[in-house]
Amino acid sequence: MAVTLQKTLRQLRNTRELRAETLDLAARLAVNQSKGRMTVVDPVISETTVQEEWDRLLPAIAPEVRARMILSIEQGAGDSIEKQAGYRIESGILPLDRPNYRFEVLRLLLGASLEDDGPQPIKGLVDTIGASQTPIREALVELKQAGVAHSWGRGIEVAAEDVSAELLAKIRALPQTLRFRFERGAQIKPPAMLLKRAVSLLGPSSPSGWEKLALSGTPVAQTDAPELDLMGMPRLDLVAHVPRDAKAFDSRLLRLLDDGLELEPSVLAPAPVVVTLVRAETEFVRDAGLGQARCAYEMDVFLSLLDMGLREQALQYAKAVRR
Repeated sequence: MAVTLQKTLRQLRNTRELRAETLDLAARLAVNQSKGRMTVVDPVISETTVQEEWDRLLPAIAPEVRARMILSIEQGAGDSIEKQAGYRIESGILPLDRPNYRFEVLRLLLGASLEDDGPQPIKGLVDTIGASQTPIREALVELKQAGVAHSWGRGIEVAAEDVSAELLAKIRALPQTLRFRFERGAQIKPPAMLLKRAVSLLGPSSPSGWEKLALSGTPVAQTDAPELDLMGMPRLDLVAHVPRDAKAFDSRLLRLLDDGLELEPSVLAPAPVVVTLVRAETEFVRDAGLGQARCAYEMDVFLSLLDMGLREQALQYAKAVRR
């Protein structure tokens, strides 16, 4: 029986957000067989406007996908709708996209660049990711065609300085990420406070589910390169190591970080907590000197800086870790 991927929009104020979230829902449904329900609760704009915009967008979506999409508009629902907004499976478990091998391959080549490890053999990439040769070779062809990966002898390499957030989006080499916000009425905590809690959860005695998570982002970058020009901590970044064949992810484990967190449904809104899903079979974690917390490798830290729009700092970081 197919699960239902639900997205809830509360007090929708404009059609721009509806368009963005509808297309995001369609993109997620395109990589699995889930059904999708868009629930609009107490919209500020009229129900007629919501329905007309939905009807206008559907023809732009592949028939096989739009046939699994349903729109529901609810007035006066208030708290009767579950408080966990955004994407959710009715059981509370999120469906996963298929692994993006362009991202997985680029990530490893980026890691080699930051370690000055030279061109990487294809067999090494295959073994580390744990996939068959076909998707890895296909990803390499696409990365070469995009001009970001280059062959040297029998190996492949990427220069970290050539990688940007815009390039990753253009060549579709982005990972699946889960973004979290504080639910309405919750006590909002700054990322620095969330970091303290995360460090305790990422130690040797991690609770169930947290043993596959590692700390990333600005705290790790600053520890690796104290001279890095970073102003504060804009968000808490985590990396989750998820098996390639996993079909779902229990995002409720983030409640252990703070019970006021919920999924952020809008890709346009800022989020205080971001979890990047990595699907490679080999896990890369280390002790970076932040208590006893498991920390992500330099490649993941570099990518998190790019995702935050901190490319200059990412380039500074790359230079620093190569010393």
